[in-house]
Amino acid sequence: MPAKWRWLLLPLGGWLALMIGALGWASFNGVMHVTSTNDFCYSCHIGSDTIVEEYQASTHFNNEHGFVATCADCHIPHEFVPKLITKIKATGDVYHQIAGTITLENFESHRPALAQGVWDDMTENDSRECRNCHSPDLWQTSLQSTRAQNSHNPAFWAEQDLTCISCHKGLAHALPQ
Repeated sequence: MPAKWRWLLLPLGGWLALMIGALGWASFNGVMHVTSTNDFCYSCHIGSDTIVEEYQASTHFNNEHGFVATCADCHIPHEFVPKLITKIKATGDVYHQIAGTITLENFESHRPALAQGVWDDMTENDSRECRNCHSPDLWQTSLQSTRAQNSHNPAFWAEQDLTCISCHKGLAHALPQ
């Protein structure tokens, strides 16, 4: 190959790297999207436990406003790095599903620890996923019960060191036995 043609390899290599990078990024985003759909979540949970049925009976799925909060809305952060960390942690759940460690027969015995893990994460991140949909700045507390008005007072939260999940466990899924 003549020396003058070798200079063409540099921009061609750059374009090739750019195309491979773009394809890789698109594939990564596609996988992130598909693994954040209710259908993906249902593929392990429906019929093997009561999680899906509880969620579908909750106001997060079935309400007078017609708004549906998906599994991902509550369980997967919107921000990239926390989302990636959550997806990596979730590979442990996939492993236990494939390995048969958690089965239909023993799910309920694992459920308290699994729920506690979710509650701990939500407490640690100040119920970040709840706040993606429920903005305290937009609450119409005058329409809430007196108890809810008192509980939703930010001063009360700070004084009691509370976050959404502190009071709202068992809202979308039944509390474990």
